[in-house]
Amino acid sequence: MHLSRLMVSLTSTCSRTIKNLLFNEQTRIKTQQLFFRASALRQVNMELDNISAGNAASSGGSFDHVTHHGEKDKGPSQVMDDLEQVVELENVKELQGQEIGASDKSVAKQQSGKKNRKRGRRVDADQDGDKSKKKKQVQRPNYFVSIPITNAQISSAVAEVQESVLEREPRLSKAMIPIPTLHLTLLVAYLADQEQVDLAAAALAQVGPSLARLLEGAELVLPLSGIAHFKNDVVFVALREGPHAGVLRRLADSVQAGFEERGLLDGHARGFEPHLTIMKLSRAPKLRSQGIKRVDSSLYSDYASRFFGEQAVERLDLCSMLKKKQRDGYYHTEASLQLGGRRRSEPDEAELTRVSKRLVEDAIYRAVQQYKQETLQNGGAGQPPGDAAK
Repeated sequence: MHLSRLMVSLTSTCSRTIKNLLFNEQTRIKTQQLFFRASALRQVNMELDNISAGNAASSGGSFDHVTHHGEKDKGPSQVMDDLEQVVELENVKELQGQEIGASDKSVAKQQSGKKNRKRGRRVDADQDGDKSKKKKQVQRPNYFVSIPITNAQISSAVAEVQESVLEREPRLSKAMIPIPTLHLTLLVAYLADQEQVDLAAAALAQVGPSLARLLEGAELVLPLSGIAHFKNDVVFVALREGPHAGVLRRLADSVQAGFEERGLLDGHARGFEPHLTIMKLSRAPKLRSQGIKRVDSSLYSDYASRFFGEQAVERLDLCSMLKKKQRDGYYHTEASLQLGGRRRSEPDEAELTRVSKRLVEDAIYRAVQQYKQETLQNGGAGQPPGDAAK
């Protein structure tokens, strides 16, 4: 601490010493110049004295005379001496003024720099504030309007694809979409409170008549066929092209318009591309640390052109992404809009039994695969609890 203070004191002393030396050197140069000027002036003075002495001798009087103020005029030599003193004084003042002016400019520059830095910080702070406001304006969606998958044939086919993929890559188990939650999304929205949820439910109910006119009493049936992906991150079952696709898009546009009229889609309006998601990596963020950054299409290539079944648009649901799921495994539903049209025949008991059996087997298989994965990560042998007990 003392050493630091000593260094600061020495630095300050050296700085003052250097300034004094520079000032003395400049003063010495000026003095030398004045000396040469004075020598020249004295030479001139001597010549003037000689001329003055000659004039005095010829006139018989003194060169000096009394002014009208009662003072004597100065002789040429005195005038020259005064002139030398004035020139020397002016030069010294000039040197001192240069040093003071440079110091003042340095201080002013430092103060100006401080002000600019403060002003820059204020501008940066204002810009950061504007950015944070923009970020706060768009919230992550927490609700969506969906068409639930109720056709057991589609659910069974999706479960088969997921099981096939997990046989080749069991680490993708957490990326699979649970079968009871399968749906097609019409729109997503951020609803801040119950009041906005009620507004969304009202908007869904009020588009009912327009949807009825759109469907004209007929049933909208969506054929699902083939598997595609978004950037190898989201894998989905695609909607087969046809007149039904145009009707579905107009249906989605009507629902979106109802939400926009109530200001419920700020920052979340997007183009509608119908698809049935069956797996996505965002459900399992830890997969990236395990080296899985994409879903290899070869894992499901055998199903690339498979027909999964037809889904009738029976109702639209306003669902919460965050609330606890219902007892049947589907999302918590705030409101539903039942759509008219002819009812499809219910699946027979044999089909329900077959689908239920497959779902149970799929759940058991996923549990075993997940246990194996966790055991391998912990350095175990990878055997299920039952086998380990034996």
